[in-house]
Amino acid sequence: MEWTSTDQQSTITKVELQKKNKHRFNIYLNEEFAFAIHEDIMIKHHLFKGTIIDAARMIDIMQEEEQHSAYLAGVLYLGRGPRSEKEVRRKLKEKGYEGECSDKAIDRLKEHRYIDDNAFAKQWADHRVNFGRKGRNFVRQELAAKGLGKNEIAGAMESIDEDDEYEGALALGAKKWRSASGEYIDKKRKTMGYLLRRGYVQGVVNRVIREVSQQTLEESGFDD
Repeated sequence: MEWTSTDQQSTITKVELQKKNKHRFNIYLNEEFAFAIHEDIMIKHHLFKGTIIDAARMIDIMQEEEQHSAYLAGVLYLGRGPRSEKEVRRKLKEKGYEGECSDKAIDRLKEHRYIDDNAFAKQWADHRVNFGRKGRNFVRQELAAKGLGKNEIAGAMESIDEDDEYEGALALGAKKWRSASGEYIDKKRKTMGYLLRRGYVQGVVNRVIREVSQQTLEESGFDD
């Protein structure tokens, strides 16, 4: 439906629930289909049969509808798993939401605590160290790639339990040591390289090497 002037008024003559989306309604002005709207925006602006609206109000409603749609897209994306702000912005852009629309949706998601980069960084670090068996260097690179800032990354690094990190490195190191072929020096080189590639710092790697090599000596009966 086209508007010829900003003060032109039209009357809502029909409100129709969409068949494929029970939260969206089709709005008819002067017996013609005009636009579709989410029920939240419809109720907020009292867009019911008989309501009279003008072009200026219509523009405001359409802008708010777009922002609400962006917000719901963000909620849906975050419902599949925790995300950083940068990841959410990228997803909204893919769906065509940018600029002020995206900014307001992000602000609303933050307000409702759906986006919290500090909490996300710590949660990601804990999961990767304990279940992904990754060292802090690897986790730091992942967080940077997800758009986390220096402060958020620093907080996540501080939250990593050093004992948990070492236990993960030791489990991986022991397994790699047993499967590595060659003499002691070969096993050491291969195990160290493997752990360093998984992001463990040199101090943790050295500690693991000392432990697994000592275990090998004890198992061989040469520790006396």
